[in-house]
Amino acid sequence: MTSNVFLSITAPSYNERENIEKMVNYWQSIFVRDGLQGEIVIGEDGSTDGTKDILRQLQGMWDNLVVVDHAVNRGYGYALSSAIARSTGAYVATIDSDGQFDAGEYKLLLAEMEKGYDVVTGYRRSKQDQPLRVVADRVLNLIIRILFRLQLRDTNCALKLFKGDVARDLVIEARGYPTPTELLVRAQTRGYRIGEVGITHYPRAAGESKLKALRTSWHMLLFLAYLKYKQLLFRASVINDF
Repeated sequence: MTSNVFLSITAPSYNERENIEKMVNYWQSIFVRDGLQGEIVIGEDGSTDGTKDILRQLQGMWDNLVVVDHAVNRGYGYALSSAIARSTGAYVATIDSDGQFDAGEYKLLLAEMEKGYDVVTGYRRSKQDQPLRVVADRVLNLIIRILFRLQLRDTNCALKLFKGDVARDLVIEARGYPTPTELLVRAQTRGYRIGEVGITHYPRAAGESKLKALRTSWHMLLFLAYLKYKQLLFRASVINDF
């Protein structure tokens, strides 16, 4: 894909009325600060709180803001996937739209990528969340290391940087929470080189998390079992793609 865009910032958005304008304007300021040709691609996932209206207004201000508008909510993974598919950048950053990660830290990931990686994921040096979720994340990463032999500290960190063609090559099937981990498992399985670097994690400034702890944990375990099954089939040449 030929494009003059250096960096695509891609994010899902669902009922982020209190955050989305601030985040889009901040991401635009990163392009100005660093002298980048950049674009922002939002997978707008059926918001009902006015987020859609704010994004339409912002599109009138920024011609490099692309909004992929979903009529109904189809989940975090679908929204992120649709944003990545519309991206054109040489590099694609994935991030949440709630302000818990700083897209300006793409520089840390890019510096690591220049060591020869195709994907670089952030790991949260200090996770700003409820103690139960911090523990759950540690258990999750232990399961990932055992199940997929993916030796990373924080697979489910939302802030990641991909070479553009690599990001657009990866399939996302998860609807929600497992999405960032799924991207890394698929990248590893397809032979892409993965690096990791520490990044900052901030408390959510506004709005509410969409996660429900017990339901999310159960769905995560089910999805990981499904993903492992598909990975085994792919490696045994039973299915063509993963």
